Amino acid sequence: MEPGTPAMGAGLTTLELRKSPKRVAAERYKSDNQCPNGMTQTASFAAGLVAAREGQIREFAMHNVSRRNAIHLVMAVAAALSASSMPSFATEAVPLAIKGYDPVAYFTTGSPTRGLPEIEYEWDEHRYLFASAEHRELFKADPVRYAPQFGNFCAMALALGEVDEANPENWLISDGKLYIFGKPAPMGPALFQQDLAANIAKANQNRALLEGH
Repeated sequence: MEPGTPAMGAGLTTLELRKSPKRVAAERYKSDNQCPNGMTQTASFAAGLVAAREGQIREFAMHNVSRRNAIHLVMAVAAALSASSMPSFATEAVPLAIKGYDPVAYFTTGSPTRGLPEIEYEWDEHRYLFASAEHRELFKADPVRYAPQFGNFCAMALALGEVDEANPENWLISDGKLYIFGKPAPMGPALFQQDLAANIAKANQNRALLEGH
């Protein structure tokens, strides 16, 4: 009898008794190595490997998709923030002239008057505000006449070779021209008037100091 061949009658069913010993042994070996669903252990193991590999591929793909989505989301938010901030930046890029005071009011009312944000006009790379639409129209028609001679800066300081920001509350109109100063009397306008022609000439000679301010 060959090894692995069941002995005749040893636990054989009636159907197996009709088959040869080799066939019975082969069928029992196949039955012992089958999974419950009829798949062999080798095939079952291979199927398990394939399923695990497919799971890894799906997980990798989902990770990459999530990463791409996150990157796209960040880029979209950044673009939206940049777009929303552009108008504000464009407005702030043009500096305000004489701290928002109305330059025409010095000539019409004879006193420093704050302008209104909704009534503005851009000239010489500055935004001028006005107390009324009429003042704005006067300025638009002749800005050189109404604008301070040295912009936002103190006329007296410039005559001394210095650059100081002016306070529009300290002012002087001489020969139809507006000058503003950093300090009140006895400095500023009062000091400037003590030698008016010479101080105006000196301030004009030092005008180059204002470049870049």
